[in-house]
Amino acid sequence: MTGTGDGRRPASVLIVDDEAVVTSLISKQLSRDGYACEEAASAEEALKQLERRGFDVVIADIRMPQMSGIDLLKVLKQSDPEVQVIMITGNPDVDIAVEALRFQADDYLVKPFELGQLSHAVARALEHRELLQENRLYREGLEQRVVEQSQEIERLFLDGLRALAAAIEARDRYTGGHLDRVSRYALATADEMGLYDQKMWSLWLASMFHDVGKLAIPDSILNKPGPLTEQEYAEMKLHPVLGAQIVKKASFLIPAALGILHHQERWDGEGYPSGLVGDQISVEGRILAVADAFDAMLSDRPYRPAQTEEYAVSELERCAGTQFDPTVVRAFLKARANGFPGPSPYEQYPLQRVAEWSNNASKRDD
Repeated sequence: MTGTGDGRRPASVLIVDDEAVVTSLISKQLSRDGYACEEAASAEEALKQLERRGFDVVIADIRMPQMSGIDLLKVLKQSDPEVQVIMITGNPDVDIAVEALRFQADDYLVKPFELGQLSHAVARALEHRELLQENRLYREGLEQRVVEQSQEIERLFLDGLRALAAAIEARDRYTGGHLDRVSRYALATADEMGLYDQKMWSLWLASMFHDVGKLAIPDSILNKPGPLTEQEYAEMKLHPVLGAQIVKKASFLIPAALGILHHQERWDGEGYPSGLVGDQISVEGRILAVADAFDAMLSDRPYRPAQTEEYAVSELERCAGTQFDPTVVRAFLKARANGFPGPSPYEQYPLQRVAEWSNNASKRDD
């Protein structure tokens, strides 16, 4: 069996031995078998040849001056686990044989051996190499299919989240597109602040679901055209708590809980539901407070028409240090000046990491 390296060319064999008569004899035999043979008088020379081209099979003497065949074997297997290495020796030693096999020699022949025995050893080595290559290609193909399927699952997962968020938003006729805009503002701001991926994910979730608690607020309050009574306002102020409770019932939404709970807190402690101050408020909550307020000012509300963007910017600047975290306001205004560019969750967050983050968040909350 001659075998081929890639199905189109004769299999290549490098013969390494410091005895020229040995390399010449082996080369003639294997050339008659149909292999493309090259010779090297030392391990160092063999490595130089291997830098120029690859070989399917390397036949190496164990005892050579300077660099031994065993040392060459180690280098070969580290650089190409699929290369087949046949060790030959005129001084059989059990310990050396064991060492050769430990470093993944594919065969071990003792001089003097019959040339036909060597031909069979090379044929077996090429069969083994072919099996290794087929197995690698199969694994690579399988891994690619897994990646493609994971990406499709991730896309459906994110589409489902967006559809759920859109259903929540549809309940409030005054806030069309609010969630998408707040999400874009928030992610761009977080990007300016250098938040790491896990925070970006939890922020995106929180931005899409920060108003989920309004599902529990009666329409008569949610869409009331005039000012709310004190009792109605107290009920409306429950929506961050209700929202956090709702998302905690779904493990993949748990990372959003803190941002939802804190998005109505104020930097000076005058917010709700807990009156947290400064850094007691999660970074997700501090970013959402700014993004949500900015979009709210630019949107029509039952109790007032939309404000201008210039007015909204001036309000953010005026309230930095009281209602809002000054660092977040600066990052927000910088992101606005750049057009609110930001990472897309469709590109940023592999499903495997989402599941890992969700599990970690669940453990922290337990």
